[in-house]
Amino acid sequence: MTTQREQRKAQMVAAAARRSQPDARPAGRTAIRSKPVRITLDLSPELYRQLTRWTDSAAVELDVPRIALADAMRAMIRVTTENPDEVLDRLRRDRQG
Repeated sequence: MTTQREQRKAQMVAAAARRSQPDARPAGRTAIRSKPVRITLDLSPELYRQLTRWTDSAAVELDVPRIALADAMRAMIRVTTENPDEVLDRLRRDRQG
């Protein structure tokens, strides 16, 4: 009798073998996630103060009562992915010292 793990492994091996054939169809696509992903981030008190100071000043600049920390982090992530070089440099510096 085979276990579920062995059956799954056999299925994966068979699927991989089918994809290696010359006329094989391309591998299937992974389903696109529709539900948001939640993350948790621990900040030092000083870094948290810097973030809240920044969101407070951004709210003044944008002439809105408040900017949620989550909205600020989403915007920062978008900027980071569009222009990663400065963030990569900062990560290198943080890891060195």
